[in-house]
Amino acid sequence: MKKEKVLENIRAARLAHVKWVDRARTLVEGGTITEDEIPVESTACNFGHWFYSDGQVLLAIFSISSVKKLESKHKELHATYMKIFKIYFDTSDQSFFQKLFNQRKKVSEKEKLLADEKLTQLESISEELIAYLNIFEKHLNKIEAKDFEKLY
Repeated sequence: MKKEKVLENIRAARLAHVKWVDRARTLVEGGTITEDEIPVESTACNFGHWFYSDGQVLLAIFSISSVKKLESKHKELHATYMKIFKIYFDTSDQSFFQKLFNQRKKVSEKEKLLADEKLTQLESISEELIAYLNIFEKHLNKIEAKDFEKLY
């Protein structure tokens, strides 16, 4: 894979991640978001699709520990989102008819405050994840294309 393609993929993954976080923010702020629009599993979102496929090229360029830190942040992000997801989409206490008509769960004021708190954590984790991507991108930009091809 060429250096420019790797950089392009990192930028696309970052953008996909930012959009995912924006949808989580929209959900917490009361916007209309369906549960399918914000994948819960770290392997199901666009960032995860990239990371576990083309993103594995990072292992050939960077230390395993630095790539594992990125993966860890991504998993932490999804674990935090799972707490938000349960607030808005856990239907275990809904009646049969509410589930049948796909009525959204009513969120109490206490749950809303908890979701706001989790969103703040999510945004902080997101900033760290983006910082890792920025470091990778900055480092890649310093490598000459001919030298990059030797690495991978």
